[in-house]
Amino acid sequence: MTPRPLIMLPHAGGTSTVFDPLCAALPSGVLPVPLELPGRGRRWRETAATTVDEAADDLADQVTAAFPGEVAVFGHSLGAYLGVALAARLADGGTTRCTTLFASANAAPSSAELPSEVPPLLTTDDEIFAIAERSGGAVPPQIREHPQLRGRAADLLRADFAIGDSFLRKRRETVTAADLVVICGTEDVFAGTPLDDWRHSSRAGTEVIRLPGGHFYLEQPEQAAALADLIAARLLPHAP
Repeated sequence: MTPRPLIMLPHAGGTSTVFDPLCAALPSGVLPVPLELPGRGRRWRETAATTVDEAADDLADQVTAAFPGEVAVFGHSLGAYLGVALAARLADGGTTRCTTLFASANAAPSSAELPSEVPPLLTTDDEIFAIAERSGGAVPPQIREHPQLRGRAADLLRADFAIGDSFLRKRRETVTAADLVVICGTEDVFAGTPLDDWRHSSRAGTEVIRLPGGHFYLEQPEQAAALADLIAARLLPHAP
């Protein structure tokens, strides 16, 4: 059986390495495909994307070039919003379409608040670090206190939160035809938000699942294994 591609989209300020525990736990029937946006991770030399349309176009180009047919998408935090935008973009035409979207660790677009009153690209380093902390992703002291790493981390966070800001301002009413599986850690900052409102983002079925842990629950080996089982059960027809 040909493995089902699972496109993976990371959180603001993060890289595809956040998915390493999940990739290791997935069964052979699921093909993990962690992607990076321009300016991040392996693509750090490229000019960073700062709008949801730029990001969605880039991701769609990567996916359609490699995977004609059906794919699933797993988006974590900011990646959840990028997943909605990508699934809708793939539905515009072509041979690739998203059939299942896993939206992890974020508030429903229909009821989410903007990350900041100030446009993210205009924030200071301290302001963007505070926004990241309110969103569940505190920047470690060793990065904040390092001259070079501090500036690099702040620039990436500004670009990523600008993408999230543009999604909520322009694309929060985007609806996908993909089945929607919403996942959130029980101790996540978004656990108390109306996660059921995610149903407004899909014309298909929507389910909400809570797993133990905080915003980065998927980095814990036990939760990565539970998440892998959850994904396999929804993507593989004969999974136990």
